[in-house]
Amino acid sequence: MDAFLKSVASNFWYEWQPEAKNLFYYFSPQLWTLTNRNPFRFLALRGENRLIYEKRFAELMTDPKYQARFQQVKKDFQAYMNPEETWISRHRPEAAGKTVAYFSMEYGIETLKIYSGGLGILSGDHVRGASDLGLKFAAVGLFYLQGYFEQEVTTDGEMRVTYDSIVPSRGNVREYIPLEPVKKPGTRDDLILHIQMDGRQVAVKVWRAQVGRADLLLLDTNVKENHVHDRHITRRLYASEKQHTDERKRRIEQEMILGIGGAMALHQAGYEPHVYHLNEGHVAFAALEIIRHKMKTGNLHFKEAVEHASKIIGFTTHTPVAAGNERFDEELTRQYLGPYLKEFASADDEAFIFNCARNETNQFDMTKLSLLLAGAYRNGVSQLHGEVCRKMWHYAWGQTYRNHPEKVPIGAITNGVHVPYWQAPEMRLLIDEVGGLEKANDIPHSKLWEVHAYRKNKLIIKVRERYAYHLLRGGKNPEEVPKKVEQILDPDAFIIAYARRFAGYKRSTFLLDHEERLFTLLENTYKKYQKPVNIIFAGKPHPNNQPGRDQITHIYEVSKRLDQRAAERKFNAQILFIEAYDIDLARRLVSGVDVWLNNPIRPMEASGTSGMKAAMNGVLNLSIPDGWCVEGIQSGENGWLFGKGNEESAAEDQEELFHLLEHKIIPLYFERPNKLWNYSPGWAVMMKKAVSTITSQFSIERMLIEYVDRMYSPAIKASLQTPVTH
Repeated sequence: MDAFLKSVASNFWYEWQPEAKNLFYYFSPQLWTLTNRNPFRFLALRGENRLIYEKRFAELMTDPKYQARFQQVKKDFQAYMNPEETWISRHRPEAAGKTVAYFSMEYGIETLKIYSGGLGILSGDHVRGASDLGLKFAAVGLFYLQGYFEQEVTTDGEMRVTYDSIVPSRGNVREYIPLEPVKKPGTRDDLILHIQMDGRQVAVKVWRAQVGRADLLLLDTNVKENHVHDRHITRRLYASEKQHTDERKRRIEQEMILGIGGAMALHQAGYEPHVYHLNEGHVAFAALEIIRHKMKTGNLHFKEAVEHASKIIGFTTHTPVAAGNERFDEELTRQYLGPYLKEFASADDEAFIFNCARNETNQFDMTKLSLLLAGAYRNGVSQLHGEVCRKMWHYAWGQTYRNHPEKVPIGAITNGVHVPYWQAPEMRLLIDEVGGLEKANDIPHSKLWEVHAYRKNKLIIKVRERYAYHLLRGGKNPEEVPKKVEQILDPDAFIIAYARRFAGYKRSTFLLDHEERLFTLLENTYKKYQKPVNIIFAGKPHPNNQPGRDQITHIYEVSKRLDQRAAERKFNAQILFIEAYDIDLARRLVSGVDVWLNNPIRPMEASGTSGMKAAMNGVLNLSIPDGWCVEGIQSGENGWLFGKGNEESAAEDQEELFHLLEHKIIPLYFERPNKLWNYSPGWAVMMKKAVSTITSQFSIERMLIEYVDRMYSPAIKASLQTPVTH
């Protein structure tokens, strides 16, 4: 039993298997919480408490219920890891056994905490989905020892940035997280890469994690032979240096390690990818190393290698926002990239690379470079985003598409989410009980409402835990905390959530702009239904994003004014900001609130995926028509769309938002045609419609099948053809 628990803890498969996690929870709920639900660390601590561990182990050996759970998880894990066939082997045999290499700056793996927002969450889902589908998949990223920043907010609403190492200083990685050092093929020696940049060599160690049947390679510059500066290259995700020049240098260093080092790692570790999927311009340098590798192994000239490499490189751009499309000063790029390019590129070849990357402001544009070097398939992440990309990037091909942007070779594959990871297990059980997703509308209203109430209660427990920590850290008397925490959120409340990155275009405080109108709505709702409205905000701005930090302060200030107003006028309503938004909190929110609010400036939200997760849990979207919502939300049936989303239409959009809440949404939620019912039948119908329409259409499985058909299979076919040399 002990050996199997270690096998499960060493594979991030457990993250989307509730019963696998329960094996550790039932072993010791306290230790499970203290280790932040990290089963690998959980087992590592047994050595420090050997007698207690062995006694509890003996108890569980004789517990029939635990043994039944254990045997079922063991059976499921073995069947998953050793399938007789997979979706790929059955339906796309040409892709079976062919390695897909996937590059991303971040990954939404809960235990590793190497993600900041939507790109990382999507990349994590992409890896999980590829494993489920049966692709031979090798993802590549960086091992950020301190991950993204930890968010703390003072009682006055001031955000503070702290960093907490995933592995403590001088700690052994293998005692904290399930990473194995990659070895040189045929040896026991760790694989150490050496990458030329800015006239020096940087050593890079390569770690491997198992995500189901997929591999995740993480590159790490915290190597003894490096100088301190270089050891810190991979220390933090999207590191925020005080000086702009220092920040730019650190970013290009990270992206050279990820792109060039990532492709090197694949080749030197024995992977020979048939297709390379680059995600966002951050990873563009991978294309250069793929070209260099083709020149070396195929005895090709530079232009021949570029042509052949383009057929096996695909590129996905994830945002139209300028900050997400990486650009560097050309002089800085030459300084860092020059020594590496001299190893294989002539002066003309180097000029070709810089011409590919040069944008309209003469900067080295990583997105433009990726678009021109990737020929297998290029895409945006929703149908609307595809249109935006074609208009935005037509200039990359010179005059070719100037008058016909619709012909620009950039397609669209709308994002999806990993359903087993994000859909609450109780909701999945309900769906199974009625015979599957196509029969979701047959779920009894009362059972659906019961599950939703259960998930809402789990959310409230989580929020109260975090709020208690917030109060204690702020110096609150511990004896006063329980009473204060009990007042946070109401199980009978109508709960609206806004939870996502605090970026300017997302307009985090859009609902608060008309404060008097909002307060009146909250007061009138309580006095009419004797039930409150609770509004939850959660999210992180980049540490250097002062306007985003100011928005958090503004939420705190509005919340305090609401508390004062409610006390004076004797009604109940709350506005809360929950700090430290992460995967754990996100899972509770998307399955526990009633409405998911989204109000970006259109068309800046390329896709968005949090609303998909909410909908497949029966939470109804209330959104500007942008990103995926244009395709998925049938307004008035499975959610609501409002407004135009333009900056100029903000006042009209806010008026429409309040009108919907006041006259349609809130009355429908509190509708009780039968006094014996504790639910709204009209609301339950919309919940089921959301679950049935969104779950399949916006699943990671559907998304991946599109990538297989449009990007992976064509690239695999091209990779098997011998390049013609001249």
